[in-house]
Amino acid sequence: MIMRASELKPGHVIRVEFGDYDNWQSFVVDGIRQAKDNIVADVHYRKYDSAKTDISFRSDETVEVIADETA
Repeated sequence: MIMRASELKPGHVIRVEFGDYDNWQSFVVDGIRQAKDNIVADVHYRKYDSAKTDISFRSDETVEVIADETA
């Protein structure tokens, strides 16, 4: 499902192009925070819980959510 970055919630699994072109990765959202005009998602790599990072989105940017781990 496609949703706006401002609608992301902890537990959502997002699929984003990360690093190199056409390098699609899945991340689990751990938390959401506002940073000026952006939404920052604190995430961990779905395959490895210890690999954590954050990803910044414009609030009106769309994101592909492929699962909800809280459901």
